[in-house]
Amino acid sequence: MKSPKVTIFVPVKNGERTLKKCIDSLLRLDYPEKEIWFLDNMSTDATPEILKSYGKKIKWKKMAGKVPKLHNYILRNVKTEYLAYTNADCVVKKDWLKKLIEGFDSDDIVATGGFYTNPKGLKKLQFLIGKEIEERAKKFPEFTSRLPDGNLCVRADVAKKVKFNENFFWSWESDFGYRLTKKGKMKYIPEAVVYHYHRSTWKGFFKQQFNNGKATPLLFLTKKKEKIVGDHISTSSMGLRLLLFYLFFGFLFLGLFFKSSLFLSLIFSGLFLLLTTKDSIKFSDDFTEFIYYIGIFLTRTAAWAIGIPLGIIYLLFNFNWRD
Repeated sequence: MKSPKVTIFVPVKNGERTLKKCIDSLLRLDYPEKEIWFLDNMSTDATPEILKSYGKKIKWKKMAGKVPKLHNYILRNVKTEYLAYTNADCVVKKDWLKKLIEGFDSDDIVATGGFYTNPKGLKKLQFLIGKEIEERAKKFPEFTSRLPDGNLCVRADVAKKVKFNENFFWSWESDFGYRLTKKGKMKYIPEAVVYHYHRSTWKGFFKQQFNNGKATPLLFLTKKKEKIVGDHISTSSMGLRLLLFYLFFGFLFLGLFFKSSLFLSLIFSGLFLLLTTKDSIKFSDDFTEFIYYIGIFLTRTAAWAIGIPLGIIYLLFNFNWRD
């Protein structure tokens, strides 16, 4: 049976460090019926020159705006039956697309997504971030409510109806996934592998997690809170650590007025450190990794703790909800 045609879409901004690896991997795919599209979100590095160097092997253009706007541009113009997504900091395995398409084995499946793993040559921080994500991904259920847009494939006709919400500055794929799975099932295909270059600096990791936290109130507004707390991606342990962090600082502040609150602050700080230590031991193979994971979990929690209240402020002043 002839393989259906697929459009592969990659949004990119200042992706010169990994862009060539990404494009080369897409061109090596063992899937003939494909069209590769890049939208350059007004990069200021060598991204446009790299894209131009591939000539007619890929299609690309510049476009300003939030990433959901770029996604919707592709949705409006896609002519193929399926639309696959990855990112410029990703390298796809040769059979990636074939595995995603094979996952559409029934009419009620509207999307498929795959597994993230570490490429070779990563810095320690990148490797350990990826290692923890891999461990979570190994426990993903067969059918999910959302998956990252760096390893995702959708039925184009369904996605055109759902669209990406252009109010989202981050976590647009979570909102898209929640609404998409109202139309059918999203199937997890662990054999569809993408190698992901995670954030390489503590500053970059903090900024990424800050944006995750800042976007959380927007997802709550869409009445999906029962899914984004303790689901297969954001675990209950992550949520509990955030709660303990807030309680620690809350009672620490009250301790300025009520000395008895300092005791409660001490208890919550102890519980937070106990949980963080437990999770760090769980993912570590040696003492160096243990220290790194303490830093990773502290950074993630602090970034979310700051991002969430700022997200509420953003929501109040900048967000007009349209579902």
